[in-house]
Amino acid sequence: YVFTRSGTTWTQQAQLTASDGAVSDNFGFSLALSGDTALVGASGDDVGANADQGSAYVFTRSGTIWTQQTKLTASGGAAIDQFGNSVALSGDSAIIGAPNDDVGANTDQGSAYVFTRSGTIWTQQAQLTASGGAAFDFFGHSVALSGDTALVGAYADDVGANSNQGSAYVFTRSGTTWTQQAQLTASGGVAGDLFGFSVALSGDTALVGASVDDVGANTDQGSAYVFTRSGTTWTQQAQ
Repeated sequence: YVFTRSGTTWTQQAQLTASDGAVSDNFGFSLALSGDTALVGASGDDVGANADQGSAYVFTRSGTIWTQQTKLTASGGAAIDQFGNSVALSGDSAIIGAPNDDVGANTDQGSAYVFTRSGTIWTQQAQLTASGGAAFDFFGHSVALSGDTALVGAYADDVGANSNQGSAYVFTRSGTTWTQQAQLTASGGVAGDLFGFSVALSGDTALVGASVDDVGANTDQGSAYVFTRSGTTWTQQAQ
């Protein structure tokens, strides 16, 4: 549902649904908004014969009218990838997470796909995967995008001997090429923190959630870590 504000009053402007929606598509599982463009993930969408491959839908607004512009699916996508589990949008670029994507022999390592728009046409630009990624990392469970920088969470990544401590990966774009710039991990992180379960990005600042981090004696209280970038170096600024 889209709502707009006039003064202090919010009014429902539209209800968005998929033109080819079906039972158990989970349309609306993830959402992103940039100007007059909306991106909606449907992680349970069946694509052809592939159950739960997932998709994402782009809608655009003209005046007060929202229209479906396209449906995005992953090139090479497969059953149960759950493409659309997470989405982010920045201008004419979109990133869509597929955390259950198998990468090589690694079950559920996960990946994230970048799409770009020219006019009204969206094209897959890249498939991002983690350098050193492993099975069941669930890379792509969370994604964020700010200009030419992407942030992708892998909450089940094992860090050293710490199972499911989690990490988040930064990628940057030059022209049409995406390169991994950094792997972010929490200073003082421990097993089971699920760092990377959620991510956000604004310019040179990243925010990464660790939803089940123990804080003092409080089990699973949770915390969030702030990182800042100087040049190509990312530094943890605060927890």
